[in-house]
Amino acid sequence: MRAVLMKLWTTSVLGLLLLIPASYFMLTLCMHIFLGSTTLYYRVAPSFIESGSVFLPLNKTSWILYGPLVAMLLNLVAILKVTFYKKTMQLQINGFRAKSSLNSAIAIQSLLLFVALLAYLMIQRYRY
Repeated sequence: MRAVLMKLWTTSVLGLLLLIPASYFMLTLCMHIFLGSTTLYYRVAPSFIESGSVFLPLNKTSWILYGPLVAMLLNLVAILKVTFYKKTMQLQINGFRAKSSLNSAIAIQSLLLFVALLAYLMIQRYRY
């Protein structure tokens, strides 16, 4: 039981740390749209848009775009229990575990951030 709780806490803390760059970018984007603040946005946005052609860039774009995706996958692995039976060749996925509401919230938040970032990139690509 203690190992399960440690796994849940470590994946939730790691997921929160991976969400920081994307949340910062979305905060600067919202400040740019609603308040007209351009200083922070133009410091982050050009590098995020320029390296969109590379599949796996190794700069701050990868932290902004793929951080929520990795956080979502880590927290889904912590929430779902996947077992594979070799004798019958069956894959069984059990539902949510008890005491994993923080992991569920992080997984949902990271999914929403990833979808919002993809929508932002598509809009910027077709805009210019």
